[in-house]
Amino acid sequence: MKKNIITLNKIAALLMLALTLFSSCGDDHNFTPYAESVSATTAKVKFQNTTIGPGGTNFTVNWTVNDTKTSSIAVLTGLPLGVATGGQYPASINYALVPAGNQTMKVEIPATSTVAVSTVLTSPLVLEATKNYTTFLVGASPTYSAYTVTDDLTIADPTKAYIRFLNLIPNSPVAGYDLSIKELNSNALVYSGVKYLSGSQAFIPITPVPDLDATTYEVQLRTVGTATIIAKFTLTPRKGRIYTFFARGYMGGLSAGLPSLTVNIPVLTYYTNK
Repeated sequence: MKKNIITLNKIAALLMLALTLFSSCGDDHNFTPYAESVSATTAKVKFQNTTIGPGGTNFTVNWTVNDTKTSSIAVLTGLPLGVATGGQYPASINYALVPAGNQTMKVEIPATSTVAVSTVLTSPLVLEATKNYTTFLVGASPTYSAYTVTDDLTIADPTKAYIRFLNLIPNSPVAGYDLSIKELNSNALVYSGVKYLSGSQAFIPITPVPDLDATTYEVQLRTVGTATIIAKFTLTPRKGRIYTFFARGYMGGLSAGLPSLTVNIPVLTYYTNK
């Protein structure tokens, strides 16, 4: 009996020690769904390809920063492929970790078995440590540029969803576009007259859809001052989430150098920042 009591006392002591260690560990770490370990010399960047190539063709790209490849490549039948038009790297909610400071970013079309690698753009990329950014490769042949925005992911009200809108259509009308959100019985104008390479870098709050509710909002890109829809998509925004809406493509479409009703037409889409 005495032996059993001693064993139980040892087990109790071990349990207390484990709880103490776990408790002290918790003081040093914040176990939240969005917690990331980021170096004090590193920034976080999303890379987006929204380009239109010669004659209305689309092409894939890879990014390098200070001659170090940043974006990954996929391999299909032995040929390296990059990020397609409309695609992003990383392809999920995450950001790529990039050294902070004054960097040189190069965007390349990867080589194939018959064509050598070619450079689309070389551009400065200025990043502050621990901050988040999205850099878009924008434009239509032969003019391309980098459009980099800061992603401030702090939110004032965790019960809201947050959005912003950027216009990346290179031949946008002079007046730009309107953006509305059709929510239940309303169709609120959220942004008005957003011109090319313009919009709001700051995120604004909207009412989210409650958890477990599958209701969708229809987000519409419209001709300024009218109800004419140029492009649209649906979204179920959730509380605490942050979304970037953006328009890409070519007004009137473009294929083989000619106007097209199906190729490179304006597209309204989004990605999730957090």
